[in-house]
Amino acid sequence: MAISYTVQTGDTLFLIAQRYGTTVERIVQANNLANPDVISIGQVLTIPDVGDNGEGEGITQEEGSANESRSIGGLLYTLSTDRRTYGQGESVRITLTKRNITNRTIVLRYRTTQRFEFVVRRGTELVWRWSDGRSFAQATATVRLAPGESQVFRATWNQRNTRGRQVAPGSYTIEGRNVATGLAGQAVSTRIRIRGVAPTPTPTPTATPCPDVNILVNPSFERWPNPQSPPTGWTGSNLSRSTRSLSGNYAVEMGAASGERAVLAQRVDIEAGRLYDLIWRAAEHIRGIGAGRFVLLVEIFYYDRAGTFVGRTEPRYSQENIPNDRYQRYSISTGRVPAGARVAEVRFSFEPSGNNTNTVLIDDVELRCRF
Repeated sequence: MAISYTVQTGDTLFLIAQRYGTTVERIVQANNLANPDVISIGQVLTIPDVGDNGEGEGITQEEGSANESRSIGGLLYTLSTDRRTYGQGESVRITLTKRNITNRTIVLRYRTTQRFEFVVRRGTELVWRWSDGRSFAQATATVRLAPGESQVFRATWNQRNTRGRQVAPGSYTIEGRNVATGLAGQAVSTRIRIRGVAPTPTPTPTATPCPDVNILVNPSFERWPNPQSPPTGWTGSNLSRSTRSLSGNYAVEMGAASGERAVLAQRVDIEAGRLYDLIWRAAEHIRGIGAGRFVLLVEIFYYDRAGTFVGRTEPRYSQENIPNDRYQRYSISTGRVPAGARVAEVRFSFEPSGNNTNTVLIDDVELRCRF
């Protein structure tokens, strides 16, 4: 549907078209303008292809793009992803922009500190919600958007569902919404596709026996000169150097801030067609009188020489699977490494939820070639 717009000081057709998600050519055609470079302050223009004041007409941006727009309550919402098609395991980057497309200031009222929401669905099934596991203060607030002013919100979906598992290939709908009073029930949505990893023939293992050695660097974390950085040979975030080790001087404590995600990772060279065992020791560290509410993901990602993802191994452990203040040995087998794989990334991910106060200790990690 079309709307009327009164030209303001500093306006050009290009800026007006950009503000409303249309084109200069469509505005010229809708208003029979003889010269698109000449418009007057106070002139009333018809702006085509915009839903009128919250009636919810959808606007699809140029065909094949990653943007979808919708006008709700005088705000033009644009939801975008960085692309339309993803391989399994690739991060989906989501952006929601809301712009005031009226000639008046819009006041938005919120009951908590949450300002937006992203949801992923497959058909009618809820797959993922951005706010799950996050807490928001109960504090009322208002946000004022002047004419033409906008806000931008961003998030990343790691293709995991509400139970922390990698989703299957297929088509998914992503919804973005403003959670202000009176507007939370209306969303703008776009669709993406996740393609499966193409099956590859299992390569014949090389006749040369693989050495039974730990191929990880600094597996017991003894080389850790700077407690503010990850241990030598490893990358990560939200980690702390702990003396609660199983052996040696140090262990990694995942969850230095117990309510935030922590990652510990290392990349090493591997051979396609081989079998590897990943072995590690873990303990839940009980801190104070709080509770443990978390998931520990232990993953091995495989990449080719160009750094392209070719497969993964993905078990998961909750607080019930890890003993309190006592180390336990865990191990998984990779199965045959997929064809084309040249690099493996061992990655531990600590995912807290609710009011978690506990952490996970990791020590003595091994990655050994078995066949």
